[in-house]
Amino acid sequence: MLIIIAAFYLLTSTTAYAESGPTKKTCNKQSLSILLTNDDGYDKPGIRALHRVFKGAGHRVVLAAPAGNASGSSTSVTFAPIKVSEAEPNIYAIEASPASTVLLGVGNYFPDGPPDLVISGINKGANLGPATPVSGTVGATIAALLLSEPAIPAIAISTDSFQPTSGTDVDEQQANLEHLDRIAHFVLTMVTRLQGRSCNGGALLPPRLALNVNYPPIPDRDIKGVKLTQQSRTPTFRLSYAPSENNPRLYAPRFEKQLPALTGDEGDTSAFHQGYITIVPIDGNYTADAKSRASIARWLEGLEHTNR
Repeated sequence: MLIIIAAFYLLTSTTAYAESGPTKKTCNKQSLSILLTNDDGYDKPGIRALHRVFKGAGHRVVLAAPAGNASGSSTSVTFAPIKVSEAEPNIYAIEASPASTVLLGVGNYFPDGPPDLVISGINKGANLGPATPVSGTVGATIAALLLSEPAIPAIAISTDSFQPTSGTDVDEQQANLEHLDRIAHFVLTMVTRLQGRSCNGGALLPPRLALNVNYPPIPDRDIKGVKLTQQSRTPTFRLSYAPSENNPRLYAPRFEKQLPALTGDEGDTSAFHQGYITIVPIDGNYTADAKSRASIARWLEGLEHTNR
């Protein structure tokens, strides 16, 4: 299963590359240097699936990820001294935010220069719509774009827990591991395709651009395709804080998943729930669009600073 829409191909290349031929074939065999990170923890099955698949494909991989769960970290950075443990050769458990693991990893574990690519994930939990800027998985890619010099191409990849078809005698844990393996191979296929651009000396992605990818938790036969889309405004969860029964000064978080109302939604949330693998190009720039800026300019027309 792989249906890459034309817009995605145009995003990754301004030149049409042949699907075969010696140049494409040679480039596809190039070994990339890759930093893997996530926000779930260095030992979680999602990142280990990526590590296994990309190393198996011959790429040079360093895994530098948080020592524990750092979900919801966005692009926060750790200013305190950071403790690092090398759990295995080129696998580092770092007591820091996902963004800081990228900065630490890039600056210390690639002696020959910055990696060709940062991949963050596979996250347990989709990062769609309003969840995108909150996500530590996505935040790590923004660190690669905006806090690294030079900027490093990056991909964030997330999914929800795979639920086997009811009534089937399938082990849920094993089904999820197989689901993660399929996702890792999809990411490898996508990166291999992006390498076609580098055949003519280009980068894997346009400058200061990352991809936020979300893979539905459904069997491959039910995947409708791959859709290049935009970040939705439709939330998939509600987060609130309520006082504890035993201590009214202590407020506990309440996280509630909610089925989004998809009517009128043309972004990643709707496409994901329709069965598409979604790809949203992101750049970490929070500036509103030109129409919104023009509106604010009219509202603030004549505003001046007055000396006091």
